[in-house]
Amino acid sequence: MFVPIKKYNPGDGLFVQWILSCAILFCGIAVNAFMGFPQFQPLAMVGGALWAIGNLTSVPIINMIGLGMGILVWGTINCLVGWACGRFGLFGIHPTPPSSPFINYLGLAMVVAGGFLISQIRPTVSSDDEDGHGYPDVDEENGERRHLLDDNESSPVVSRSGSPIQTHNFKRSLGIGLSIVAGVLYGVTFVPVIYIQDHKEEFHNPPKEAIAYAFSHYCGIFVVSTISFVVYLAYTQNKPYVNKQAILPAFFAGLLWSIAQLSWFVANDALSQAVTFPIISMVPGVIAALWSVFYFKEIQGQRNLRILSIAITITLLGATLVGLSKG
Repeated sequence: MFVPIKKYNPGDGLFVQWILSCAILFCGIAVNAFMGFPQFQPLAMVGGALWAIGNLTSVPIINMIGLGMGILVWGTINCLVGWACGRFGLFGIHPTPPSSPFINYLGLAMVVAGGFLISQIRPTVSSDDEDGHGYPDVDEENGERRHLLDDNESSPVVSRSGSPIQTHNFKRSLGIGLSIVAGVLYGVTFVPVIYIQDHKEEFHNPPKEAIAYAFSHYCGIFVVSTISFVVYLAYTQNKPYVNKQAILPAFFAGLLWSIAQLSWFVANDALSQAVTFPIISMVPGVIAALWSVFYFKEIQGQRNLRILSIAITITLLGATLVGLSKG
């Protein structure tokens, strides 16, 4: 999802997230019409709202620790939380144990081990445009503020409070911390929908298929993103950071994500969270890491590449075992 956006400076990310949410809502409206306009479920909005709150941290995370590492760290936490909710029935949903618990646990352990290895990578976050993939300049025109990332914002700096290494380590730790928070929020995003499906008697005319809740879920994303953007407009006195070049890529990214999320709804119905989360939350991180190596050049050096290769192998094997555990 973030690949189309990363080439352009997203600034603080709030405008970009709002464009994402517009595309997501657009897809949700289309799906809602296709499904015959099922009953709207306000509780399903909560899952979308939690996802949107977590996604507000995505741009700072990517700026601090890079695309590949960011997605793999929050993907690992997402995997654990989502798996635990489905496996043990947290937050009032029914537990869905896999057919082969041992294989499921083994696969999960391998996925987590792969995520831990990823956290040992020292990424090279963007410092300038030498590789041709940095952020292009954005002119200040039509009332837009020029909020470009200075070299000092995207590379270690000497501050009064510490050395360049200390500053870099702080940004890395903060990025990992935010990734953990985002992962927890992502991990519970489906809980409201599954709760409705498991307790149909408590709700008015609830749909049977999970995909029928997509519109309600996507409305939660749009509402939180819009509220966040309005607060941001008030804070900046109606002078938001807007990179016009990022608008279409952000909309396209939103469409990509919304279509992928629809697939996840369907997969949850067919396989359960205990199986889908380890697979779907980690494989995108592997793909993002490959983008970070071959295109964005965020992960370099023999040590980093060696760790990444081992981590990807372990993660993919673990995801395969989790899939087989369904039986």
